[in-house]
Amino acid sequence: MKKKQILAMGLSAVLACSSVAFAADVTAAETTASAADNTAATETTTTAVPQVKESFRTGSMATVSKINMDGETVSSILVKTTDEQDIQLNLGADTLIVNNETGAAAALSDIKEGDKIYAYYSKAMTRSLPPQSACELILVGVGENTPASLHEVGTVSTNEEGMTEVLTADGSMIIRMDDKTTYAPYKTKNIVTKADLTEGTRFLAWYDIVAMSYPGQAYTQKVVILPAAATEETATETQATRETEQTAAETTELTIVAGGKTLEVKGEMKDGVAVVPVRAAAEALGCTVSYEQKDGKEYVTVENDTRSMTLEIGTDNYVSTTKIEDAVGMTAPAQYGVAPYIVDGTTYAAADLFKALVGFDVVTEAGTVTITAQA
Repeated sequence: MKKKQILAMGLSAVLACSSVAFAADVTAAETTASAADNTAATETTTTAVPQVKESFRTGSMATVSKINMDGETVSSILVKTTDEQDIQLNLGADTLIVNNETGAAAALSDIKEGDKIYAYYSKAMTRSLPPQSACELILVGVGENTPASLHEVGTVSTNEEGMTEVLTADGSMIIRMDDKTTYAPYKTKNIVTKADLTEGTRFLAWYDIVAMSYPGQAYTQKVVILPAAATEETATETQATRETEQTAAETTELTIVAGGKTLEVKGEMKDGVAVVPVRAAAEALGCTVSYEQKDGKEYVTVENDTRSMTLEIGTDNYVSTTKIEDAVGMTAPAQYGVAPYIVDGTTYAAADLFKALVGFDVVTEAGTVTITAQA
């Protein structure tokens, strides 16, 4: 009897141990399976987010302030953006001009001072005043309409509804097109289709509504396919070269001799124009200088016993008037290629302003600008 009890107790212990072991195995298996399921679920629900490639261009609505000519060719335009920034847009043979209303190619001659345009230009700018940037494309005839968006093709696919979907190269937009979408070339009569939307192709698309998603999504009924452009690297290198040349031009120092005195301050060559610090040069010539702000603008006035000239900062316009009582005398407006500007509290302007002030000769040669009173 005692042997049976001992045997029974032994069997119970074995069964108990086996049960614990079995339960532990089941629990471990369930935990492993659960973890695997969670991992699988996580892997299944994770969606790759398109990597955004920062664009080397920017776009802005702007008003044309001035059109600059190089002989008979428009070389650049000065614009004021909607955030009140003055920018000189440098134009080249590869700058595209498009009528925003029709999508047809336009001409530079269609652009007038005071016009509202939408410009796409490089983010790389010179450190000059105003800053300069290479202009890629200008939309004219914008009016109150939404300007066309400039993109490059990243990938092209077809969705479940049979619509063509273009993911832009920077990953920020999906542009959808269907049988109602029209395709046109820039400045040619070639027939183009959606098949011409290949990787890297620049195109304009018109749309007003963008879905609040990422990437943004929009549908367009009109596409203009543009010619190939310089690569981003080439555009950046070109702008860097321009900036280097501009900086070199700006930092070419000039010795100033005014009223027979060699001044401690220096002038500089800017865009081929001799520029001097106004107060230092004027006072050496016996003139007085004053500064004022009015209606959000800055003015510097230079005067002597007989004449007065008021310079508006940022405006290339030099006019002097007589101070002699009952006398009538005003010089014709003169433009010298450099608008007066202020750096660290010092006003700089074209040395030739003293010619317009009347009674002074200005000569620039061999790194020296000499200003003398006429005998």
